This record gives sequence, structure tokens and C-alpha cells, in this order.
Amino acid sequence: MCHMIMSCASDLQTATMKTLEACEVSERDVLCSSTSKYLIKEFIGEGCFSKVARGANLFTSQDVALKLLKSERSARREIRMLEAVSALDPVKKNVVRFLETFVVKEQTCLVFEVLDRNLYQLLRERQMKPLSPNEIRPIAHQLVTAFNGLKGLGVIHSDLKPDNIMLVNHVNEPFRVKIIDFGVSFMTSDYIRGQKIQPLGYRAPEVTLGLPVSEAIDMWSLGCVLVLLYIVHNPFSKYCEYQSMGNIVDMLGQPADHLLDAGFHTNKFFEVNQHWNKPRWWMKTPKEYQLSSGLGPKKRKRDFKRLSDLITIYPERQGAIELEDRRAFVSLLSCLLDTDPAKRITPERALAHPFLTMVHLAKKIDIKYFQDSLEKMKVLGFDNLKNGLSSFGETTSAAKKGTRDQEPSARTHPTPAKPHPTQKTPAKNESSPAKVKKSRLKRIRNFFGRIMS
Repeated sequence: MCHMIMSCASDLQTATMKTLEACEVSERDVLCSSTSKYLIKEFIGEGCFSKVARGANLFTSQDVALKLLKSERSARREIRMLEAVSALDPVKKNVVRFLETFVVKEQTCLVFEVLDRNLYQLLRERQMKPLSPNEIRPIAHQLVTAFNGLKGLGVIHSDLKPDNIMLVNHVNEPFRVKIIDFGVSFMTSDYIRGQKIQPLGYRAPEVTLGLPVSEAIDMWSLGCVLVLLYIVHNPFSKYCEYQSMGNIVDMLGQPADHLLDAGFHTNKFFEVNQHWNKPRWWMKTPKEYQLSSGLGPKKRKRDFKRLSDLITIYPERQGAIELEDRRAFVSLLSCLLDTDPAKRITPERALAHPFLTMVHLAKKIDIKYFQDSLEKMKVLGFDNLKNGLSSFGETTSAAKKGTRDQEPSARTHPTPAKPHPTQKTPAKNESSPAKVKKSRLKRIRNFFGRIMS
């Protein structure tokens, strides 16, 4: 009897294996949807839930990316998110273009536009050479624009990392990027508090602590990605949850007590302070964490202690204008990496930050660093930026020159002319140069406002 049961189990296993083999999609296979046929050229990646292949549409001869999902449940979820994200313009909002979906050999296949390479592959091709602030700026601007669009839909990506940020065509459009992989994305209303989402190292502190989440978690991940591009490693641990939280506390300060009080998982990393009430919580020592969790925390050496250290981390590049640009970059990072999600910068406000608008460089238009920065920002459609800034300079110079020409000589002491009845009399302490300066600043803000819209 036992022999018969074992024999039946073996036959069932063999049959299952044959069925899986029959359902496996291989290179050179042709996959048919209701509208097109796709030739599988090569497989270029595989994860826990999917395989990705480069293919060609046999009707249009265009290359495409084909994503074969292994789980029906994950397929339904991703299709739902892709249909929501399809409401966005994939060019203006920097998200991957979703073409269609169909089922082949009992697997769900998603078809996307084909892109170039991801940011991590770019770093490897550069022999892990870090990106400069003016190389990071167009990437940051595009990602903030994408998150601004997703926030309008109520979609949280929740898986931002260098692998999921693709260059469109780095040869023809340097640093033009798009966000991919909405496989673990969700609507803000779908999240169940306490769930662990986001890859460790890009995980927002409110997720680790078990607090309610919002689109702000994607802005935190963006801050982590930008730091990684600048120093070529993650600022927080990717391998140990305790060490990641410890690095956050060391670099950015401990999350506020009201956040720790509300966290489902606060007791895992913090304990109540027995000696005084401010702060109410105290970070556990590595030994206390090991005793309470049974896990030994991993140690990792940090290259910097505070975000402000990033301003001077590369002493060989200390030009005055680049130093000013670094300060603006670190200012943006401090807004993205705020431990309080309610205070963290929103995508809309981030688009107006000086680092992304380049307002802080408005007086440096003749310097090579500015010209190089401007060239890299052209991928966003900033072709008229230089002309706009030049016109501000010319207008301001002409206004100042006209003011000097109209100023009376101090030696002649002319009699002041009486104002026309319809003319407003200037205030007592009001001066023309101050008016010119204020007008120039207003013009700059208006100009950048038009560009960013």
C-alpha cells in the first residue's frame, strides 16, 4: 500500500514537472496576443515573481520588454496598478509606457516599451565613480515629477531603488530616466498598517516603526537613492534592520516621541527611558537588541556622520560654485530625509527647491560649471533656460545703468521736481536700486515658475 502511494506521488510529481516544462517560455518562442506577435530574443533578468525578456513586435519591428509573471495574484495586482498609472503621460511624468497584457502558456505577460539600463548598471559601467550634483539634478527632477504624478493618482510605488530607475537612452539623452516595476505598488487606501514594505536601505522610518504610511515613503526612498548616487553606497544599512534604524538616529536624529509612541514596532528598536521623560524613548544598545530579538546586529563603517558632511566629502573638488551647488543638494536631501513624514518635503514643494530650479546659480551663468549644468538639464526641455537668465542679467544691467544716469549730481543740488497729481509719491526711505533688485528677483521666480509648470 505504501509502495502504491509513493508510486502515485512520484507519478504526480513527474506529471507536474512536465506540465511546468510545457508552460515554460523559452528564447526564440513567439508569443501571440489578440493584436500582436512577439518574438523572445533573450532573457535579461529574473526575480522572485517574474522573468523579463527583450523581444520584438513582429508586426511593427519595434523592440519591447516582456515581463512574464509567475504568480496570478501578483499579476492581478500589478495590472491594476499599471492601468491606474496609464492615466499619466509616460513622457512628461517619466514612468514606463505600458503597452498591453495577455496570457500565454498559463502565464501573464506584460508588454512595455524597451529602455536602456538601470542606474546601478550605470554605476558599474562607470567603475563605481560617483555622480556629481549637476549629473544628479536632472535625475532628481524627473523622479520628483514622476512622484508628483503618482501622488495625484493616490499610488505609492514603494519599491524605489537604483534597479527600478531606468535610463531611456543614455547615449542620445544622457540622464533621461523613467520609473519601472509597479509590482508591489498600491493605492494609499489599500495599505494595512504594520506591513513591511520597501527594500531595506530605502525603507522609510515610519514603515520600520509600524506607523501609517503615505506617498511620503517614496520621497524618503528618493533621498536614499540620491545619496547612493553621490557616494556610491547606501547611507543606511541594507542588511540589518536594527543597524539601519541606528544609522538614521545617528545621522538625522531620533524620531519624535509622538511617532515612537504610535509605532506598532517601536519596542523592537527602542525602550522607554526610565530616568526622564524627554526623550521618552531611547535607542536600544546592540546587546539589548540581541537579547530581545535573538538577532545579532551587523556592524558597518560609515563614511560620514551627518548629512552636512556631504558638502565637503570630496576635498579635491572645492570650486566655489560647485560648493554652493553641494549646499543646495544637501539642503534638498535634508528635506527628503526628514524622519517625520508630515514634515518631509512633498513632490510639489520639491520641484520648487533651489537645487532643482538652479535659482542659486542664477548669477553664475558665465561660469563653465553652470554651462555644464545647463547642458545636462536640457533633457528636461530647459533649452531656453540660458537665454532667460541672460535676459535677466541684461535687463538688470540696463535698469541699473538707467538709474545711475537719472541720479542728480550731489554737487549741483537740483530743486526736486513736484510730482504729477496722478503720480504716486515714493515712500520716504524708498530707493530706485531696491526697486530694481526686487523686480529682478520677481522676474527670476516667474521665469522658473513657467519652466517648472
